[in-house]
Amino acid sequence: MSTKKQLLCLSRSYLSHLLPTLGQKHADAAEYHHIVQTDKEEAQVRSLGGNVVLNMQAVVRDALATPGGPVWEEPADMRKVTGFGWSAIQSDRYLPTFDAATRARIAGALQRAVQRLFEQQHFDGFLSEPVALFITHLIFYHCRKSGTKPLLWCNTYFSGYFYFADQAEISRPVRLRPISASETQQLRESIASYAHGVAGDRTGPVYHHAFMGTKSTRLGYFKQRSGRSPLVLRPGLVSRLIQAGRLGRAILSRLAFPRGSNFMTAGSVAEHRFYLRCLFAPASIYDAPPQQFLADNVVYPLQYEPEASLLYFAPHHVDQVSFVETILRALPHGKILWVKEHPNQFGALSEAPWRALKKRYDNLRFVHGRQNGRELIKKSTLLVTISSTMGLDGLLLGRRVLVGGNVFYSSFTGAIRVGSYLELADQLNNEANYKIAEHLEANIDELVEFGRHAYPGDPQPSHYLFSDENLGYLITAIGTELDSAGCERKSA
Repeated sequence: MSTKKQLLCLSRSYLSHLLPTLGQKHADAAEYHHIVQTDKEEAQVRSLGGNVVLNMQAVVRDALATPGGPVWEEPADMRKVTGFGWSAIQSDRYLPTFDAATRARIAGALQRAVQRLFEQQHFDGFLSEPVALFITHLIFYHCRKSGTKPLLWCNTYFSGYFYFADQAEISRPVRLRPISASETQQLRESIASYAHGVAGDRTGPVYHHAFMGTKSTRLGYFKQRSGRSPLVLRPGLVSRLIQAGRLGRAILSRLAFPRGSNFMTAGSVAEHRFYLRCLFAPASIYDAPPQQFLADNVVYPLQYEPEASLLYFAPHHVDQVSFVETILRALPHGKILWVKEHPNQFGALSEAPWRALKKRYDNLRFVHGRQNGRELIKKSTLLVTISSTMGLDGLLLGRRVLVGGNVFYSSFTGAIRVGSYLELADQLNNEANYKIAEHLEANIDELVEFGRHAYPGDPQPSHYLFSDENLGYLITAIGTELDSAGCERKSA
């Protein structure tokens, strides 16, 4: 009997490259078992020596080819067990695009396959991104039922670190033993440097075009797909051609489904049409950013959609248009709302619901995603967000931030958690929230305390993801959590 830890991995997208690589380097202590999305990913994982235990494309293809196959039936205790009080199917990015009968059969096929997987073997941990997918919720349910420790890795705001979450509410790190005093001092220096860099607009996330660190190439898209480059979109012909190709691939996949394609790609047609429309947004819809500070300026950073941070930090907010309209209805007379697009989803404000909203409200302004968000904050007094990292930028720049989601910084100095639209309106009409106050050092202390439960390393796509140093950090973190899971079970 093997004494190695047994780790189940959701190895889709760039993780079909990363996780088998980690498995090779971690082979002395752990066995990695992979769930993949497609036949192609299965071949990729196997070429790296990985053990594929579930191929979603094959499972769904076989089930839909068989009359009378399994049909989804949500377990009565699923929402209580997972702590996620929403429909797993309707929270998925792709299943709602199929008719009710088809999506029930797809979900039923995956339900049976995952149940059998957990019946056949016990897993010590489940490793994944916190992606907003039905399969994630399904596996998470079985993890809770079987005593498997979920390890959902998440970005910290500051660079060089990440953390694990073990529940649908992903803002709380699970590390049981905070880092040592000497490590804390190093962490503090790193965070302080990063935070002061934010204040001076010198540091930021690698997925932001201003901070990605290297020059782009025309083949950058293929590096992004394998995780060797961050996802950074650029205006222009090349991005349009790439996205047109992605849309064409999705359309062909839909036509070939279920025999010749997987349900996720087949279900992504509308999503890719939206992405392509964004890239053709006319410049005429945008306003010039403010050139000087004005006490009446309020900022809302538009978040990338679809995005896991919206689902897990704020599943009660079903759409940002509604949230922004609530802000506009509650803003005191004379205030101006500046809505700035995500830097990697410029053009989103060209969609019809946003244009209709702008016609109705003469105090609404649109800012292109490639404009400088921090300069916009500096020209304003208040920032409102659901869960955007730009909210933390606002805190470090001395602004009050109204936070609609349960993101980790919602309890920081200067942040005000608004759990309902009534609370949001109340805070928008509180004149005290339009005062600028310096609380950078307090925020640094709060980030350090948060970071004490994080790990060095970065599992997200980047130019250094596959470096020996970074892979070593990731393996150490995974091993530590698997060991602590074993200790928890023994003590229980």
